[in-house]
Amino acid sequence: MVMGFNTKITHKGVTYHVQTEPRRNMRVETTVYLRGAIIHSQMTSWLEPPGSPGHTEERLHQKLEEQHRQVIEKIRSGEICSSPPPPGEA
Repeated sequence: MVMGFNTKITHKGVTYHVQTEPRRNMRVETTVYLRGAIIHSQMTSWLEPPGSPGHTEERLHQKLEEQHRQVIEKIRSGEICSSPPPPGEA
């Protein structure tokens, strides 16, 4: 069974909790929490259904890790942040 990822990341003094996990509907979901509230969610399709030749636990684990790292990079780049940008900076 493939397990997800949980990471706490602090960026500009704000601590985010990033959680990535496989879903039963063949999707990978990453959720970003700030003080318990969801501030971002990303869901992508896992196209290889269980039992198909392309479905392996290793490939699913790689997909989970890749998406998890992408969302963490969005936090580090400021694309995902604790508050909306000021007018004119979006």
